[in-house]
Amino acid sequence: MSDQLSTSFLLKPLAIGLYIGIFIAIIVFIREKIVQHRLKKEIEKLKAHIQTKLEIEAESNERRKKEIEELKKQNENLRIMLQNYIEKPGRKILRQLHLYQKAIEILTVKAPGFAQSWQSALEEAGREMRLMESGIIPFIKKIIPWRKGESVPKIKKDANKNEM
Repeated sequence: MSDQLSTSFLLKPLAIGLYIGIFIAIIVFIREKIVQHRLKKEIEKLKAHIQTKLEIEAESNERRKKEIEELKKQNENLRIMLQNYIEKPGRKILRQLHLYQKAIEILTVKAPGFAQSWQSALEEAGREMRLMESGIIPFIKKIIPWRKGESVPKIKKDANKNEM
């Protein structure tokens, strides 16, 4: 009777429903464990990928930092070289002459009548320089002193005519 009771209990609809429920639960459990295992593998793969990417970016950042430092040093060296170049004797004069040339170009364009005045002043300065190079003006300066604002004295025109 106990065999019959246990077999009859096993064949009752409640027991059959319980068996089906347990079977479905086991299938779902196994399926979820498989999905969980796949997801863990994918997470590990993604972690490895992120780690590799971070290492590559760190190397790249280090390379950039070194390059920036090198460029800063080169920039500083070039700045010092330029400063030394500018401070060399004669370079200041060349820079000043370049500055004057630019100012003359600007005034020639902007100031009406400047070009004629400039050309006449340039010719007068050229004559004076030729006279100074020939030695006439230094001799006259020793004999006849004149004020600083004054250019070559009136005698210059006579000396210029005799020279030509």
